[in-house]
Amino acid sequence: MRVVGSILHGAYGDYYEQALCLKHFKATHPEIQLRLFAASASRLNELSVLDFSFAESFTLWNTIPDYSIDEFVQFQAADPELRTEVLEHLPPLIQSAVCSGGNRLPWTVLRSMLPLADTAQLRLASSGGARLAEIMQANGISDSTFDRPTVGFLWRYRSASGAIRPWMQPPAETLVQKYSSLFRSAIAAFDCNVLVCGMKVETTHENRERVDAKYPVFGLDLPEDRTIHMKGLSWALELEILAGCNVCLVHPSGFSEALYILRPAGVIVADPPLHYWLKLLKHRMPLFDNNQLRGCLHIWHSPHSERYLFRLLGKLLQNCSPRPAPVPHAQTSRNSPFAPATLDVTSSGK
Repeated sequence: MRVVGSILHGAYGDYYEQALCLKHFKATHPEIQLRLFAASASRLNELSVLDFSFAESFTLWNTIPDYSIDEFVQFQAADPELRTEVLEHLPPLIQSAVCSGGNRLPWTVLRSMLPLADTAQLRLASSGGARLAEIMQANGISDSTFDRPTVGFLWRYRSASGAIRPWMQPPAETLVQKYSSLFRSAIAAFDCNVLVCGMKVETTHENRERVDAKYPVFGLDLPEDRTIHMKGLSWALELEILAGCNVCLVHPSGFSEALYILRPAGVIVADPPLHYWLKLLKHRMPLFDNNQLRGCLHIWHSPHSERYLFRLLGKLLQNCSPRPAPVPHAQTSRNSPFAPATLDVTSSGK
């Protein structure tokens, strides 16, 4: 049996999207054994709540020499961090094997897969269900939180040194004021609760790797009895919690892409930097309905006014019914059938 390996690396969103592509690859190539490796011990630990049973193993990168790997299906092999933190510490033959397929990009594969069948999604492992309950409790989220309509909000402010340039991105202070006013109006008009992700988390030595030092210490100015600023305790489980909201208003990021892939209905992207929109066009990536006229017009409407966003929220919240609180999904069987498709693993430059 042919053994195929792949190293998951990058930000959490990169891990998530690479894993989706590899789960699809395994489904369309059932004759192989798939072994996955993580470039980061902290990422491996954090994502262990997800069901990786479609692979024979998911271990840290330094275990690669312990296995006999026939070939690698590697994504983003040209990434500088992957090369300096992982590849340079592996034997030359393994380095060559990892890089032999060129710089495959998960976006070029995902665009042929979306929308995903339910069985093709990354779901929680059985251990993730218990951890979800703990994370909800630690954040002060209970089943009663979802008795009212809920709005999930993801803050992700781009810096000039990041992979996405902050072109046409309004100042952070302006956005905080706008979203605070927007959600206060939504709470008053629609009697909803608001879950805020990616804000009001102080970076410490203990959580620095988990939150990637991205979360600001400031948050939104909202009524405390209707608002929960989540604590950044788990990327995958906060994703699961926001997926249970009636509506999600998000800044574009790996998290919001995973959220859209998991539940495309009711996800509104807000104030996307021009650079992000251009990247979607370049890679023909169908996210946030950008490949449809209404989605394209929405993105080009940026910067989005408070009145415009309130109208969008209102359309989705006005007649919605409370959703059930997030619960663990059933573990996907390794032998579950998948919709037939072919994974294109041809090389693609950035």
